[in-house]
Amino acid sequence: MNIMATSKEIQATPFAVAHPTEIIKDELKARGLTQRELAQRMDMQTSNLSRFLKGESITPAIAAKLEVALDIPAEFWLNLQAQYEIDSRNIAVRDEQEQAAINVEKMLSNIINLPELYKRLGINPSLFIQQKLDILKELLGFPVLEISSQSFALQSCFKKNEKQGIDERNETTWLTLAFIDARKNRPSETFKQENAQTAARQVAEAAHANQLSEAGIKHILDANGIAYCVVPKLEKTPIDAASMMVEGYPAVITTHRYNDMSRLIFNVLHELGHIFMHMNQVNAPVFVSSEYSYSRENKEEKEANEFAENTLIPQETWRKMMAAKTISLSKQSILRTLKQLSDNYKFDFNLVVWRYKHEFNQYDLYSAKAQKIV
Repeated sequence: MNIMATSKEIQATPFAVAHPTEIIKDELKARGLTQRELAQRMDMQTSNLSRFLKGESITPAIAAKLEVALDIPAEFWLNLQAQYEIDSRNIAVRDEQEQAAINVEKMLSNIINLPELYKRLGINPSLFIQQKLDILKELLGFPVLEISSQSFALQSCFKKNEKQGIDERNETTWLTLAFIDARKNRPSETFKQENAQTAARQVAEAAHANQLSEAGIKHILDANGIAYCVVPKLEKTPIDAASMMVEGYPAVITTHRYNDMSRLIFNVLHELGHIFMHMNQVNAPVFVSSEYSYSRENKEEKEANEFAENTLIPQETWRKMMAAKTISLSKQSILRTLKQLSDNYKFDFNLVVWRYKHEFNQYDLYSAKAQKIV
């Protein structure tokens, strides 16, 4: 049996098919005929007709007799038999594929939250499993069983926060969704390594000029050959942002886990730092940022932190600003001092506060109202 039938063929295959002899029985019932009467009209032994009606194939000779007995063309009966055989073969193929697909789903379920993945991708749960996997394969651009070997599933540099529980299946599910969305949002320009630094500088300049929206971030990244998209968070997956290579171009993916424009800008710059410094290879690692997880111990994370910080505010300028010794002040005094420094140096106040919170680990400066993502 050929089990390589296309999804289109399988989709056109009925769930079940009635044998042509069942149609003959229905015709007899509708006409009020008995099997004995039909046997007489067909010039057959009643026992032979009875055996035939139990599921034997309609041959050209039988089709000719049915034409005489029921005044229905022999061609109709032969076509009915041919279609039954085609449908039966396709049903057998589909059932074999469906069993194989069940096995594939079981393996995928060990690493991915498939119901959530299908839901997020808008894949109809009532479809046959093989059809769902075919759609997923099309979205991924590679066989679904290869997910576990992809760099985004290996999470080679995921910065985990030990204080929060993480569902690893949901984590991989989010990264899979991120890859798919980034693949849909292919940038319009070709990427060059230096573009990541250029994009970061343009994002920071627009932010300090109070002329930056999320649409502006996407536009800047796209113009530099970098994809940008938003994939909403999943339960027990405290991811703020990620960066990865997708079919030859880099992508930055965020979650909006916090509706904070300054945090979003820092996340984007952090990931652009990874792209600029750590993704100049074919099989580049995936970098994932989570709350309080900008590790100062991991070399690559430290470099990405410094890239983001220095792009927002050059280190030399920041040292001059911090000469005010704000760290020794009360929280309210810190905010007033940071506001004055922001005005003096013409920096965005929210970004100055964010850098201060990040550098001195003072995330409890809640009186500094976060600017919502626009």
